[in-house]
Amino acid sequence: MKIAVLGAGAMGSLFGGRLSAVKNCRVLLYDINKEHLDTIARQGLAIEAADASARTFHPEVAAFPADVRGSDVFIVFVKANATKEVAERFAPFAGPETLALTLQNGLGNAEVLSSRFGEARTAAGVTSEGATYLGPGRIRHAGRGFTYLAMSDGDNSKLAPLSELLSAAGFENHLETEVDSLIWSKLIVNVGINALTALLGVPNGRLLDLEKARELMADLVAEASAVAAARGVRLTFADPLKAVLEVARKTADNRSSMLQDVDRGRPTEIDMINGAVVREADQLGISVPVNRTLTRLVSALELARREPGEAGQAPPARH
Repeated sequence: MKIAVLGAGAMGSLFGGRLSAVKNCRVLLYDINKEHLDTIARQGLAIEAADASARTFHPEVAAFPADVRGSDVFIVFVKANATKEVAERFAPFAGPETLALTLQNGLGNAEVLSSRFGEARTAAGVTSEGATYLGPGRIRHAGRGFTYLAMSDGDNSKLAPLSELLSAAGFENHLETEVDSLIWSKLIVNVGINALTALLGVPNGRLLDLEKARELMADLVAEASAVAAARGVRLTFADPLKAVLEVARKTADNRSSMLQDVDRGRPTEIDMINGAVVREADQLGISVPVNRTLTRLVSALELARREPGEAGQAPPARH
């Protein structure tokens, strides 16, 4: 099977790297971070474990979009605000049976892919694996978790070969039927963790040690769960807060993707996570003051960190 990973940041590199070691699985990584890809091409991708031991993997790198032609699966890991651009750029190189799978954060990614690839070739998934980008050609596998996949048209037999490869690569994964349930369940986990880690500058597990942070987590999760219930979405867990706390515990050493974006002076996905809860709540007439406030705070922090000429601040993001 030929798999193209579109967006080879921490998570894309984790999945692409481990899959590349599976027999009969050819993996290509595509990313705008040329230094990262060049390093992987020269010396491989080092994936560091929690105990600081590291293993080197050798996925291929795609220098141009056309390099992914003939792929059986596109696994999309780009930031949510780039999904439409990536779908339009890579769709011409997809075959008639190429599947486009989103494992991204936030709401709306599956719909964007479906508009370009069609429902019969679009899949949505969520994962609670944790990964941190350490530098060109090196990431840390910061926490293990579960991965859930579902075809948008309900025909999960199309995902069976990929599911087997993921299992062989060491990713515990399950095929599900309710796409909205998967996406909203992952969204609620991100809502409870990501913005707080970005604002406090701490890894996931540190939130559990801070009483006020745990109180904010509870408020964020309660608001998002109320919106999901009003939309008629059945979550994959009976106790949302307990599930979020458990993910934070399992990925205790992980620096969330939003915190990594803030660290590097890059745009965050706040509008597709807590901001998405706010938009959905506004449509339903539900009050979500904590999510609204954190959305504003992260947006303000993002702008402040990208403001040029300020001492101690990150340089402007490069696009």
